Amino acid sequence: MKALSPFNIRTGILLIALCANFADAQDSTKLSNILPNPSFEATEPPPPNAQTAKTGAPADTWIPKTWNVWGAFKCPDDQKQAHSGKRCIYFNTLNGGDAFLRYIPMPIPDPSTWTVKFWARGQGQLKITAHDPPPPERWTVLKEQTYDLQAQWIQFEFKLPPPAGCAKWSCTLQTAGKTEAWIDDVEIGYPGLPALALPPDRKLEKDADTLLYLPFEEAFDDTAYFIKGNVKFSEDGKGKYGKSLIIGVNGLVATSSAGNIETEKGTIEAWFKFLAPGADGVSRSILAVPGQDGMWLGKDQYSHMCFSFSSGWRGFFWCGAQGYAYGWQPDVWRHIAVSWDKDSVELFVDGKLIAWVQNPALAKSMGDELDIGGVGMEIDDLRISKTARYHLPLPPAEKKAP
Repeated sequence: MKALSPFNIRTGILLIALCANFADAQDSTKLSNILPNPSFEATEPPPPNAQTAKTGAPADTWIPKTWNVWGAFKCPDDQKQAHSGKRCIYFNTLNGGDAFLRYIPMPIPDPSTWTVKFWARGQGQLKITAHDPPPPERWTVLKEQTYDLQAQWIQFEFKLPPPAGCAKWSCTLQTAGKTEAWIDDVEIGYPGLPALALPPDRKLEKDADTLLYLPFEEAFDDTAYFIKGNVKFSEDGKGKYGKSLIIGVNGLVATSSAGNIETEKGTIEAWFKFLAPGADGVSRSILAVPGQDGMWLGKDQYSHMCFSFSSGWRGFFWCGAQGYAYGWQPDVWRHIAVSWDKDSVELFVDGKLIAWVQNPALAKSMGDELDIGGVGMEIDDLRISKTARYHLPLPPAEKKAP
């Protein structure tokens, strides 16, 4: 075999570098998907009725996480019906009625044109409607488009150049008249959106930015943690990853906040599940600093999922989604993450950005006690960091009056 000359080696390296740069340029035009559950693979049980309260809900009636779904729909657990994976959404309004999928809210940070892509097959028509949903629920139609279905899978596309001044939008995909449709693999986004990798698909790791990491695989150090009431670890393999922490009646797990959480910037993330319905009227904290200078992350008594810092009676900000946990059923693993710094607070559930606050007033100090989890809860893989790990671009912040 003839040896390669230094010139040929340098030429080969240069070609590889050029190909890599070209690939990066191509990737910069690739659509970034804001959806954490685009193929409807992650599901949760629907609210029970008289029958399913006894027998359990059939698999095809489970609801895809992060989506609002309404009407005559099913989510078949059947690979033969799906375009990819094992699930899709099935609408049937041949006998009348309507059915829709909705994803909301999505922040609009700049004039970039959004693209919606989805695969569908069936008979009849589907319609996409883009809404501008400013409070208080005065929905404005930004654009509508209708699509004719065919027997084979087809990928459809929708473009939305956002109007000036529009800060967020929702996408509704619904039946238009008598329709039977299978829908799968939805993409919504534009080139340049960051990939957040939420929810994580593997156990978290401790790194240089980690302040506190609790995988709950080993007993607590009783010199660093205060434990009382009904607190125990699950059996191995019964947590989200390995073991988890179960907090029952009068349960409390607390440690020092010093060195474990910072106020000026940070990230809290964990897997959790409530052991009662989300509409139980009980406040359940996932992580909290009680007292005058406080912090709170969890579900309040009104089923709002929220995060806040406070001092005495004064709240620095409230970042939350009203009623978000109302339909949640017990014993379902969910992921929560909140990141904050001087520019924004962003709250994610199951990878979905459900609420944000811009230019928050952040606390300068906090109380000494850090409470982990709350009564009626199971928690796993908790990590607190000193950096804001997760950030989606947000609309330009409104200027505050002098």
